Amino acid sequence: MKKFLSQKPARKPRKPQFEMTPEMQRHMDRAAARVGALADKEARKDDKIQRQARTAIVETFDAWLEGLEDEAPEQVEDMFFELGCLATATNRRRIFKHDKAPAGVAERVQKLIDRWKVEEEAAKAAALNAAQVKPDADDHA
Repeated sequence: MKKFLSQKPARKPRKPQFEMTPEMQRHMDRAAARVGALADKEARKDDKIQRQARTAIVETFDAWLEGLEDEAPEQVEDMFFELGCLATATNRRRIFKHDKAPAGVAERVQKLIDRWKVEEEAAKAAALNAAQVKPDADDHA
């Protein structure tokens, strides 16, 4: 008696369960465009609010500074010092041209920034030195 090996039927490739019709695609495109337009409108609205807030701060800054100058002049110097430390070089020069900027603050800021640069260079040199020493130690092990 012969044994016949049963043959499995060849599988047909599965058809995707969902096919989007051209009409559905058109509706999806329009919906995506509406969502994009709404998101753009909200982003522009948020940007406008932030611009208005910055403008309000700028317009109030001089009055606040005058009041602070009368009540606590040392805080005016501290504020200019901190702004100078955080600002870019260009903005730092602009900040210290303000008529309320105390004399000598620019020099204090520059000394601190120079010290930071020296410390940063020393840290980089130490890291480079440590990186160079480490592979040599692995070679001897």
